[in-house]
Amino acid sequence: MQSPDKRNFDAVAATWDEKPERVRLAGEVAATIVREVPLSLQMTALDYGCGSGLVTMAIQPHVGQIVAADSSQGMLDVLEQKVQNHGIDTISTRLIDLTVRDCLEGKFDLIFSSMTMHHVCDVAALITTFVRALKPGGWLALADLEAEDGSFHEDPTGVCHHGFERGFIQALLTEKGCFDVRVVSAAIIRKESSGGERFYPVFLTVGRTGIGSFAS
Repeated sequence: MQSPDKRNFDAVAATWDEKPERVRLAGEVAATIVREVPLSLQMTALDYGCGSGLVTMAIQPHVGQIVAADSSQGMLDVLEQKVQNHGIDTISTRLIDLTVRDCLEGKFDLIFSSMTMHHVCDVAALITTFVRALKPGGWLALADLEAEDGSFHEDPTGVCHHGFERGFIQALLTEKGCFDVRVVSAAIIRKESSGGERFYPVFLTVGRTGIGSFAS
């Protein structure tokens, strides 16, 4: 699938956290990850598509180290300011775009991502990269929109998928060798439209790698 033009997230980074619904969503996704994954302070985690770090900051107290990765330097600048303001030394940022080049270095106990996968055209390839970067027994936790009619994004620039059927990412994780794969509800996004209030469910898919996990 040909990638659409990418949205300029640098241009909106400074005001990204000003929408209460966006902050609430991040908190609910993070709370679902905390509930569904046995986190510990011995874990090294990767937040891919971290944006301004709303989920990163919420997960940070529950793990040892987090690499916060995004393709927008503007978003990473916002997160780095938060890290500095709070005196946090367990979050590092990394400017990467795994949809352009598989350049993920290191091994992780947990890889999580929120509201990023619908911007990724080749979801299977990205999940392959994630699974390869997990330690044996590592966890993958991916939150995104349920399939919707295309009305969620006012600006569809950079959108590859109008959400996903709940079983789609679950099937990919199973195909790549993950086990204990499950899908749970994470949040509901409310938006006002000309036709009234609309509701967009968000789900979390969780899986774990085994000793014999593969990704191809």
